[in-house]
Amino acid sequence: MRTSHCIIRSFSPKRLILFVVASTLIYVMLLRNSTLNDERRIAATEEQVRSVDVVQQSKNIGVAEREHDIKDPVELEIARQTLTFLNMEDAVTKPKPHVKIAQEDGSCPAVERIPDLQGALPQATLLIQNLQEGEVHAVHPELGPGGSWKPNDCQARDKIAVIIPYRDRQTHLTRLIDFLIPILQRQRLDFRFIVTEQYGNDLFNKGRIMNAAFIFAESLGVDCVVFHDVDMFPQDDRNPYSCPPGPRHLGAFVSNLGYQLWYKEIVGGVLAVSMADYRAVNGYSNQFWAWGGEDDDMGQRILSLNYTIERPNPETGRYSMLKHVKRKRTAPKLIYKLLGNSANRVAYDGLNETDKWTIRKVTTRPLYYHLYVDVGPVPEEWRAKA
Repeated sequence: MRTSHCIIRSFSPKRLILFVVASTLIYVMLLRNSTLNDERRIAATEEQVRSVDVVQQSKNIGVAEREHDIKDPVELEIARQTLTFLNMEDAVTKPKPHVKIAQEDGSCPAVERIPDLQGALPQATLLIQNLQEGEVHAVHPELGPGGSWKPNDCQARDKIAVIIPYRDRQTHLTRLIDFLIPILQRQRLDFRFIVTEQYGNDLFNKGRIMNAAFIFAESLGVDCVVFHDVDMFPQDDRNPYSCPPGPRHLGAFVSNLGYQLWYKEIVGGVLAVSMADYRAVNGYSNQFWAWGGEDDDMGQRILSLNYTIERPNPETGRYSMLKHVKRKRTAPKLIYKLLGNSANRVAYDGLNETDKWTIRKVTTRPLYYHLYVDVGPVPEEWRAKA
């Protein structure tokens, strides 16, 4: 037990929170399992004792609220992996030797050649609830306005903007930004975050708020954008968020889809694209309302212009999708009709229709630029199906 106390004292506050969350998750799962054999019952009892001990020592620490309804065995395995990772990282008090990053010309190496990436990432932070923006900023005072950052040990190869379409998921948004910051820092990227939110509560138009955010990103002088759904969390930091030579579908292998690629034009979840390529495909369609269709339409646009959709290594390119109430497609017949002529609409339906949206307000926050976008009136044929 003295060794356990030493390990806990060596934790940073953030890692201690993750340790407690993971330990508590294991504790709850073991309590619910009534079919263990005798040997596993003994192991379960020992794990419960360790979990109770950690929780008791953490009463005076601001531990975030935890989710108690965990039933998925995959989540138990994630927690176990996280505990192993934390023990390996924090039990060792000796600092790591300095690794030279810059190349001879002073530039940062390509992501696949960066020596201090971690590989597989612990996922227990996904279970933390009510993480506040102020808490994240306190941990990362090095960030500039809009959550901007660039490396100081080499010259960044790419200047990127992570664009996050957003509606009513504040807890997901804060966790995502907190999760991505250290990944992008280890990849030595010059980055910032843009959160694009639709003004008002009418039917959602994801394509229009994405196009508006892209126009704003151009004003920041970035080399490429990464469109990133708020519920998508990478499982490995070797999945490159750098600017791709062609459209790169980072979010190809997702937990709730069995890590399978279901069809060739899929580009939803996380998509990296250069500024020139985004303009070439004329951005997202402005014609899809409510939920569904715009990502598949983007995939068809890309393929219709003879681009190849790049995808990551299936082992390092995996994502966890946070659980949430799944929104159904509102007007499937209208969606399928539009998808039937995606290639024909590239020239006139998209980024070049700047009268389809108005950026009402831009707020520069410590973690991101916040855009409020007016997407205009909803067509009656879509409203009738809502």
